[in-house]
Amino acid sequence: MELIERGNALSLLQGALDVAGQGAGRTALVCGEAGIGKTSLLTKLVAGHGAGRVLWGGCEALFSPRPLGPLYDMASAMGAKLQALLGLEGHRTELFSCFLSELQQASDPTIVVLEDLHWADAATLDLVKFLARRIQRVRALLVLTYRDDELGDRHPLQLVLGDLPADAVVRVPLMPLSEAGVAELARQSSHSAEGIYATTGGNPFFVTEALRAEGLPVSVRDAVLARAARQTPEVRALLDLVAIVPARIEVDIVDAVLSPAPADVAAALASGLLVAEGNAYAFRHELARIAVEQALSAPLAAALHARVLAFLEQRGRAVAMSRLVHHASGAGDTEAVLKYALQAGNEAANHGAHCEAATLYGAALAHADALAPAARAELLEDLSFQCYLVEQNDDAIARRLEALAIWRQLGDLRREGRALRWLSRLNWFGGRRLQAEEYADQAVQLLRDFPDDEAYAWALSNRSQLYMLSGHTDESVEWGTRAIELATRIGSNEVLAHALNNVGTARYAEGDDEGKAMIEESLRISLANDYEEHVARGYVNLVSTAVKLRDYAQAVRHIEASAGYFAARDLDSWTNYIRAWQARLDFETGNWDAAANEALRLVTAQGVAPVTRICALVVLARLRQRRGDPGARELLDEATVLSRQSAELQRLAPVAAAHAEEAWLRNGSAGVDPLVAQAHAMAEQRKDTRSLGELRYWCLRLGVGEGGPEGTEPPYALQIGGHWRDAAAEWARLGCGYEQALALLEGDESAKREALSLLDGLGANAVVKRCRDHLREAGVRGLARGPRAATSANPAGLTPREMQILELLADGLSNADIARRLVRSEKTVDHHISAILRKLDVRSRSEAAAVARRTGFITG
Repeated sequence: MELIERGNALSLLQGALDVAGQGAGRTALVCGEAGIGKTSLLTKLVAGHGAGRVLWGGCEALFSPRPLGPLYDMASAMGAKLQALLGLEGHRTELFSCFLSELQQASDPTIVVLEDLHWADAATLDLVKFLARRIQRVRALLVLTYRDDELGDRHPLQLVLGDLPADAVVRVPLMPLSEAGVAELARQSSHSAEGIYATTGGNPFFVTEALRAEGLPVSVRDAVLARAARQTPEVRALLDLVAIVPARIEVDIVDAVLSPAPADVAAALASGLLVAEGNAYAFRHELARIAVEQALSAPLAAALHARVLAFLEQRGRAVAMSRLVHHASGAGDTEAVLKYALQAGNEAANHGAHCEAATLYGAALAHADALAPAARAELLEDLSFQCYLVEQNDDAIARRLEALAIWRQLGDLRREGRALRWLSRLNWFGGRRLQAEEYADQAVQLLRDFPDDEAYAWALSNRSQLYMLSGHTDESVEWGTRAIELATRIGSNEVLAHALNNVGTARYAEGDDEGKAMIEESLRISLANDYEEHVARGYVNLVSTAVKLRDYAQAVRHIEASAGYFAARDLDSWTNYIRAWQARLDFETGNWDAAANEALRLVTAQGVAPVTRICALVVLARLRQRRGDPGARELLDEATVLSRQSAELQRLAPVAAAHAEEAWLRNGSAGVDPLVAQAHAMAEQRKDTRSLGELRYWCLRLGVGEGGPEGTEPPYALQIGGHWRDAAAEWARLGCGYEQALALLEGDESAKREALSLLDGLGANAVVKRCRDHLREAGVRGLARGPRAATSANPAGLTPREMQILELLADGLSNADIARRLVRSEKTVDHHISAILRKLDVRSRSEAAAVARRTGFITG
């Protein structure tokens, strides 16, 4: 049958392919529910592609997806170098670059299809990010298909799609067929259309199954099973076997397990349920496969899985571990699940697919009763580490506690000490400072009797790390130096990298460039040895410390350097931490829309570690305070609770500053949160010039503190000392427009007017209103009114008309449609949309709609 009601979708894809053919690659997002016709549409596109190359790979609904499964599908059509890299550990960036290079070398445009990304593993999603960010350099159309109805706000694919470059993306949503479209399909198949639309809702696959059924089925499942039931027992046995294998099953497996007669294979293909795909068989649609699979009795399904597993185990060529796990699990073979899940977990971890590794280790653990205690404890520790890397911190702690109990039972003091050290780290990551300290002290006490052991070196370095994080520089350097000396003596590069980072960060935070050099040396060692966690810590501490020192250009360079490393690895904990500091950098340098978007993404994401969440909460709360947006208090309350649990100045100080600024915006010192004075005293004690400067400034402004400029960072020292003009100039040099405005507000009338202009430009509506009111009370005249109340009520400062147009734009209306709806000229609508794009800091209509939904300007 020909495609019905897909002409516009096909035109969008063909247009993107034409642009790609001119050297400006595009990414096409083809989405819709299962059975909507995504594969049929792409098959039609490919059929008209002519001599150009097509690379087609798909993700499978296995127990745990095979890392980079789609790339394995394409491998036979790629060059020898890429095939050699595929499967090698620690070469993912090189592998991705090799794939891109092959696309760049092609003279004709290439279509790259990645199907069913809602099932994608983390490594495949990293490949998507890598290609999509570089696609404009190549003659290629990257087509991504997925079921959008299966993506929640926190689905990993959703985050990837949100990061794609909007100007190179074509969105092709597929909608159900209309009643007229269903009638046309019925006419082409010489069947009655009566009741079909109501039964199927216009889903093309459902429609075709209903039209093939004898009589109107209650459901598509009924239609598929009715067709299967009409087959001979031999054909039905073939259908059952194919059903237990997602995607497709190779002919040699079918022959080995069933040895079907050629006539039975032909009958299965003629039934319309199965299709032949090269040297494999597959159901015509995944929904049909699932219907047959779910109808299998448990004993029959287990027997089929066992027979396939037995064949794969003795097969001569390599088999993906994920397939072996799938069939072992289906067969209920505990020994095989344990064996292959462990191997597959190791494979996934080595490929940087840490989410998959955690899932596979978890599957192994469910079958680990037969393991010896020490082996079980090691599995628990492996699982805990993978959970830690992907921000499943509570699970990481629970598994590590189980391991600790086993080591204590076995009397293995070294392994007990290592577990205690890890529990210290995990509790710190979870924002539980006191527990982290207790576990750290226990580890040191227990391991003192092993003075030349690596476990003791780790305990020393962990103690240094905690001191560094709490701002105790001298103690951090002392403990870290001991760890460095021991690590050097026993030849432990990993502990050396860890300890250098701790001591270096403590010193760099005080402006010591030798400290920065130590972090860079730690990073060099970690990169050379592929210590993923320590590489991530190196980048994180270089970025966060540079931001604290207001060396924003340096911070940006480190963020850019880290992006390439994180792009090829599944390290959610560290990626999110960097993103939180990116949000803070944008917040401090006046890029408020970007800061709000990134902070909101982290605040609404699932499982973000408290130490990361605090930073995002504070950024978003302070932006809402300054803009006069609702919701600031709730964010600040949560940040207060989490920062108090952390008990660290670097978390407490920004929260305290937010409380102080909130009190200032309320026009009074009454009711200032006690945290302000506590954090101020802590900053004095720790001699933290950055924290002390901001907190002392606000305390003096509110009249709740004393002190002069001593010990504060230079621009605040100038401001506190009464040198507002010099302070404003220093803030301007640093790129801190908001702080520059606050300094100017302490000057003469001309300076105050300049301050209002700066604040207006930032969109600090609540601050502007407060300052205007004070200036008018002081007799200053000729001040602009500021934005209308309706405009300042929304975060981007959109007017009511712009909000109305944004909603229509998000509904998919064209400029001409909007003009007709509002009885305005199209040119007027164009002007409004230009203003919307500028205020939202986006480049396209689709990006504006996405930002508006994500930030809550509109719903739906």
